[in-house]
Amino acid sequence: MRDEWEHAHTDYTMPVQRRIPASLAETESDWRHYLERSTPNGWLIRNNAMTEALVSGRPMYLLHVTKGIDAIRTSRQLHVSTGCLVGALYCSPLASQHEGLRPHNLGAYLMRTKPSTTPMIFEVTPDAPIRPKGVDYLQLGAIHLRTYLRYQNFLTPAENTQLDGAVLSGLRGAAPFLDVALRNAAGHATAAPAFIDQLSDAVPRVPFLGYLYFEVLSEYLMLHSATPETKTYAQAGELNNWLYKRLAFAAVADMDQRSTWPASTRAITGSSSSSRASSRPLPREPPSTSGDDWPTCSPGLRCTRRRTRHRSPSRAPISARSTEPRPD
Repeated sequence: MRDEWEHAHTDYTMPVQRRIPASLAETESDWRHYLERSTPNGWLIRNNAMTEALVSGRPMYLLHVTKGIDAIRTSRQLHVSTGCLVGALYCSPLASQHEGLRPHNLGAYLMRTKPSTTPMIFEVTPDAPIRPKGVDYLQLGAIHLRTYLRYQNFLTPAENTQLDGAVLSGLRGAAPFLDVALRNAAGHATAAPAFIDQLSDAVPRVPFLGYLYFEVLSEYLMLHSATPETKTYAQAGELNNWLYKRLAFAAVADMDQRSTWPASTRAITGSSSSSRASSRPLPREPPSTSGDDWPTCSPGLRCTRRRTRHRSPSRAPISARSTEPRPD
């Protein structure tokens, strides 16, 4: 299990070495060098506020929003999500300022678009500076497979047969797109409209393709954006997470009701494909790192913003354990 986790980890200051098609890049280091040096915001991959906070060794503050604050206060337990990250508590950083704690732009987005949630603030005091290393959930396939094999005997023979059939049927249905992707990796480019349409058809059959699509889309938007808003975030050491959030919610009417990104990818790719001739801009709510639209937080006390005041987070001791997936 440890070896699998090591394989899934990514050092965000140094490129890792994995075998990839040579036509895309000679090495992963070459691709990393391209992203860092040839995109407007590539320098933030290595030099950003999050990695600087980790290597500083100073206390860090993290923001988590939840709909279950009453249950958390009662149980003194905080349940982590058990989705594609295996087990994780989703948080965003808070930066210390004279007025209090300022949320990362992703945290500000969550607070603005989820007014029914309650913010919680965690103080993490490391024993020493930490290498900026995190989990690449696209590399967790071995862990998911191991978990399935461990508990496979809980399934009835009929359920096993049904699951095997669903997997094989999905792979057969996605095979034409997988062939297209392989040809592209070998240097035979497919026209963008055809590629997106075939991807959209393949995602319901192999949902993992939806995760890949989301990562490619969000990476491109965050690294290539040159808007004033993105430049303002860059000055604070942050990539602009509002870009892919706006795109998803503009493309999918009921995005807030969908449980996973793969389940939404068909609608997003379909919208992206059909809107190529449309000039409709994405909805904007431009915040500023120094403006009144930013929420301000006090450690262990309260996060507030001009339009909405959230209830005070619980200050009682809390333990964390894994449980069923939570909506937050």
